[in-house]
Amino acid sequence: MASLPRAFGEIWRTPELWLLSFVPTLVFAVLTSGFGALAVLVARPWLVVRLPRAAGPLGRAGVGIAGWGFAAVCVVAGFYLALALAPALSAPALERIVDVVERRVGAPARVRLGFWRELGCGFRSLAGAACMALPASALLWLAGVLVPGATPVTLPLGSLVFALFVAWGLFDYPLTLRGVGFRQRLRLVRDHFACVAGFGAVFALSFWLPCCAVVLLPVGVVAATRLGAAVLFGTEP
Repeated sequence: MASLPRAFGEIWRTPELWLLSFVPTLVFAVLTSGFGALAVLVARPWLVVRLPRAAGPLGRAGVGIAGWGFAAVCVVAGFYLALALAPALSAPALERIVDVVERRVGAPARVRLGFWRELGCGFRSLAGAACMALPASALLWLAGVLVPGATPVTLPLGSLVFALFVAWGLFDYPLTLRGVGFRQRLRLVRDHFACVAGFGAVFALSFWLPCCAVVLLPVGVVAATRLGAAVLFGTEP
């Protein structure tokens, strides 16, 4: 759980990481602004011209409310779309962060896998984690609905599943670059469960804050890289 402040310190002490750490926030801001402009300049006029012609002040007010309401819905949708796209579009900068941190902690040099092998490794690992986390979360939610008294049990278990999934996603950056597959990652979680759960819990709590999932993503990658190197190679966490 100390990985969060340690990662902040790592970024503060490493000027090479400053601009790289700003990339996800910059990408998110550009996407959000672009989607907002499209909502106001394209989506709102598109709806307004398709509405019935207003016949009086009340009708014109209704058209205006409908147009701006539709624009607001599009802005909210664009915000969440930007939130989903920013990590993927920032992947080159995040992978560069992994390179810098591994070099600083003294992790062994890795063999370059190539784009397609890295993509396949990361996709299989995240898909496997989703196939476990989503059914588990659904079962816990269903148990909480059907058995109201089970909430003191289902809520902590659901939080644990979410924390593990967050940790799995952050570990994906350094582990995918080294070609660590799904089964190896399961063994890592099993053998270092307390470490992975504590790491995931602190970032899961911080990610609930607005936009922190993007702003703190580089911090999470730094922390995951240091912890991954410590687990795999015995370096300083």
